[in-house]
Formats: sequence, structure tokens, C-alpha cells
Amino acid sequence: MNRERILTAAFEILDEYGLGDLTMRRLARHLDVAPGALYWHFPSKQELLGGISDRILGEDDTASENEQPDTDWRAAAHAAAATLLDRLLSTRDGAEIVSAALASGTATVDPAKRLTASVQDAPDAGLAGWVLTRYLLGAATDLQTAVAAGAEPRPVAQVMAGVDLVLGGIPTGPTG
Repeated sequence: MNRERILTAAFEILDEYGLGDLTMRRLARHLDVAPGALYWHFPSKQELLGGISDRILGEDDTASENEQPDTDWRAAAHAAAATLLDRLLSTRDGAEIVSAALASGTATVDPAKRLTASVQDAPDAGLAGWVLTRYLLGAATDLQTAVAAGAEPRPVAQVMAGVDLVLGGIPTGPTG
């Protein structure tokens, strides 16, 4: 038994049943172990969600893999935002999991750092990265909630148009 095996099993439960049915007891049954075996690797469900969140978000290199060296900061931020949205949507209830892990402090990968790095040449880069992160977490939650309810989700292109709207509101010169 190791963390990776536990995380893989947690993703299997998430994919099939969603976050509402991911409990430490169910995970232990899925792995055919006693619940105490899980707590050796993850002391709480919040710690487990932190591990899941980190896997959803991937390595924290504080740079977008889509970023080009000569790309302006708005294009780099758009690419980083698209990557984050893809990652959040890659796992059922992914946005809710990442939000919970960030709120509890159990995530070690902070998507706001990546977005802040992508807008580092903009004034108030830290605030811009935080706002983009919170917008994308909310938008991804909205998309995933619609799918879970059997409703038609908003097109991803509209979410990305919202990113461009936020980016367009960031001043290009120094703020006073």
C-alpha cells in the first residue's frame, strides 16, 4: 500500500461515483484494506483531497507549458488559464476538489502561482493571478455541476471569453 495506489483508487471512485461518494471507508473497501491503512498515508480526508488536487493540477513549475518566450503576458495568461481549466475539468468534481484542498491548505500545488507567473509583467500580477484562479474555479464548478445535473453546460469557449474579459481589464502600465 502506498500513496500512489490510494490516489489511483480514489480517482477510480471519483470517475464512477463522484466526490459525494468518496469516503475513507469506501476507499478502504475498494482497496480491500482496513480504513486505518489509509490513515497511515493520508491522516484525514482533507489530506487525501490535497493529494488528489495536486495530481489534478500536476507539477508546479510556476510556468505554463504553453508559454512561448516571445509571447506577451496576456497570451501567456490565456494559455495558462486554458491549461488550468482543462486540468480542473479532467476529473469529475475536479474544481470542487481543488477548491476544498486550497481552502483547507492541504494542496501543495497552487494554481494561482502559475497564473501569477504568466501575468508577471502586468501591474498587480498577484491580484490578477488570484482573480483568474477564482474565476476559473467557479466556472469549472459551474460546468461540472451542470453536467452532473444532466443540463447542458456553458461552452468552454464562453468561459475562455470570460478569461479574456478579465485580462482586458488589467492595466498595461504601472498602477498608482
